[in-house]
Amino acid sequence: MSHNNSKSVVIVALLANLLIAASKFVVFLFTGSSSMFSEAIHSTADTGNQILLLLGMERAKKKADSTHQFGYGQEQFFWAFMVAILLFTLGGIYSIYEGIHRILHKNTIENIYLAIGLLLFSIAMESISFLKANKELKKIKGEESIFEFLNKSYQVELIVVFFEDLAAILGLIIALIFILISHFSGNTLFDGIGSILIGILLCTIAFVLGKKMKSLMIGESIPKEISDFIKKTFLEKDGIIGIVDLKSMVLGEKSMLAALEVEFKKEMTAEKIREIIDLCEKEITKKFPEVKNIYVEVRVRE
Repeated sequence: MSHNNSKSVVIVALLANLLIAASKFVVFLFTGSSSMFSEAIHSTADTGNQILLLLGMERAKKKADSTHQFGYGQEQFFWAFMVAILLFTLGGIYSIYEGIHRILHKNTIENIYLAIGLLLFSIAMESISFLKANKELKKIKGEESIFEFLNKSYQVELIVVFFEDLAAILGLIIALIFILISHFSGNTLFDGIGSILIGILLCTIAFVLGKKMKSLMIGESIPKEISDFIKKTFLEKDGIIGIVDLKSMVLGEKSMLAALEVEFKKEMTAEKIREIIDLCEKEITKKFPEVKNIYVEVRVRE
């Protein structure tokens, strides 16, 4: 997925969440619903998250310098990790607190139809953002399932927006169900339970995102498809006996590192070895331009 497409996905999500957050706060003031307040906090957190993602995308474009010789691509992982923390604290924990508070201090829900109308509107808006992210995802995921692809993907913006929008739609459905139950049963306990369930949902999504971003921050290996192609490219060349070792790391959405230990036949000259390595590097970067750093340690069989 191109940088422009990634950015457009985030901007669509930002605008949708900004509009939805403002609407939810207004409706909360008219209804007093705990579930609606939790959803308002959720959308506010999501709006802040999109801003952090855009910040990470811009900072990741900084060129390499003497202190960061492989560039700043990993800044995306850091800011996405901050998104997970924000979602957990501001979204999840506070929603659980608000739900418990509402159970202990019961209030009636007013203007129920206004709340229902906004929730339906919000589901439609979040679905637009979700479908945008899903459309971009389908372009690049191939035959894999969505969750298999996201588990191994290093495209931070797509991962975060997909899970945020999924959580938003599920949270809205939970809020709608429990507001209706609360209204028709006459028991506001269910409104508080809905808020707690939304909080648990947000904490779960935050944990999934945080775990993935942590893996990328501490040095996740490149996708198997790319490492297999690197091995295949070298092994196809005459004069190479085998690959002793291959270590790799994702340095950013558009930057990867691969370090190989390659064993050559004894009769290979230094000049011929250099030619093979140069050819392999050209073939690899042509197919996977994000593999910007390739280091080869030469071993010659005695």
